[in-house]
Formats: sequence, C-alpha cells, structure tokens
Amino acid sequence: MKKIVFTLLLSLLAFPALAAEKESAYDRVVQTGTIRCGYLSLPPFIIKDPNTGEISGIIHDTMERAGDLLGVKIDWNEEVGLATMDAGLEAGRYDALCFGYYKNPMEAKLGTIGFSDALFYVPMSVFARADDRRFDDDLSVINDPSIRISVHDGSLDGVIASEDFPLAKKVSLPNMTDFGMSLQEVVNGKADVAILNLVDGINFEKLNPGKVRNVSKDQPIRVYAATIAYPQQDTKFGVMLDAALDQIRDSGYIRNLSKKYQAKPGAIFHVARPYEMEP
Repeated sequence: MKKIVFTLLLSLLAFPALAAEKESAYDRVVQTGTIRCGYLSLPPFIIKDPNTGEISGIIHDTMERAGDLLGVKIDWNEEVGLATMDAGLEAGRYDALCFGYYKNPMEAKLGTIGFSDALFYVPMSVFARADDRRFDDDLSVINDPSIRISVHDGSLDGVIASEDFPLAKKVSLPNMTDFGMSLQEVVNGKADVAILNLVDGINFEKLNPGKVRNVSKDQPIRVYAATIAYPQQDTKFGVMLDAALDQIRDSGYIRNLSKKYQAKPGAIFHVARPYEMEP
C-alpha cells in the first residue's frame, strides 16, 4: 500500500498539471480585472490601423462596452491566425476570441470552443465572375465535376462546398490566405465560384468594381451567428459575458455601431429584439 501511495506522489510531482486544476478564464478575469482578447483584423468588425496599431470596429467597441458593464479592462493582447487561434485559446494565451467567431457545428463538436449569444448574423454568399450567368437561376448547377470552387483549407467555405456541391472540383488555398484571394482566383479564371461572407465580398467589389457578382443575393447559402468564442468548459465565463453582451445588443447599441462603421445594409443581419413595447 505504501508503495502505491509513494508512486502516486511521484506521478503528481512529475506532472504538476495533474496536481492542480487548470485555472479557468473566469477565475483569471476576476483575479486580474482584465479580459484578454485574441482578434483577427476583419473590417468592419475589427479594424486595425496599420500605422498606429489602434483598434476599432463593431466588435471592438462592443467588447469595450462589455468591459465597462462588467467593470473589467479589455486587453487586445494578440492578433491571431485562423490556423492557430483555437489552440491559443485552449492554451490560455487569451481568454476569448473577439472578432465575430461563427457559431458552427464543426467547432462545437470538438468540445473546445464555446460561443456567446449571437451579436448579429453574417450571410455567406456565392460569387462568380460578373459576366458568368450560368448560376443565376439555380445554384445546383455548381454541383458538377466541370465547375471549380475556390476554398480555403480547413475553413467553412470548404465545408459548405463539400456539403452542398460534393461533385464540384475544389481549388484549395492555404488556410492563412486572405479570403479576398478566393475571389481573385475567380477573376483570374482559376475558379468559377467562391463562397465567402457578404462583408468580404462587398469589400472586394469596392476595390475591384465590375469583376465579380453575388449570384445568391436572394438567398444566402448559409447564415452564421457572429459570437465571441471562449473555452467551451468555462460556463461561468460564458454566463458573465452573455449578461453584458445581451444587454448591449438588445439596447440597439450594435445597430448603431453598424451605421457608425458604415456596414452596407444587408451585409449583416441584426438580431430582432426579444421583447415587445406596449403602444
């Protein structure tokens, strides 16, 4: 019996992580008075000035307001990459991913990413060259081996392409490639269509007028809830965050931010207020 106890003690000394429970994001925030945000530069949600490094945008201002309500500071401590951001969250390099993380079944099933309540919704659309009319009346035409779809490795555009158009050829781009590059592939004739959110599509069209066209304008191919992501097991942190974010959203604050940052009408869908005012 003594030998078993001695062996157990040696194991705990060799692996201290087993001896002490991992600190939660909630505990860290309460102790430090700070929420550390990992973020992606995604205008108009997160806008980073290349000269000053100053951050602004719809999500930035929303999180700063949440910090005010919770009495904590928001530390924009790390600009992340798509390929490594989930691992950084799990490792505790930041407490939340603050840029409008899409709530999706693929990430939820992995058991590492938790999602706040929806701040707003982001439509995903199919884009083709401006003069290509093959897909105007029926997107199912894309589901053909002769059609090429530009996708990013491991990203949601690839998931959508595989689910809705399994027969089409997938033209892959590296995971970290700017999403506008998928539209550039379409313009250059290396792909026939690309799938991306309407905000990125509109931004590309501004810089490249008359080059591409949204062929799913009447019905987005997907609509994702834009959220703040946090460790899935950290329910206390999620409850605290939602208490602030729900109040901010339901007050109309985010609607006003979308006007401030000139988000084109229809590029994002706002959440309907969950209450009714008496006339």
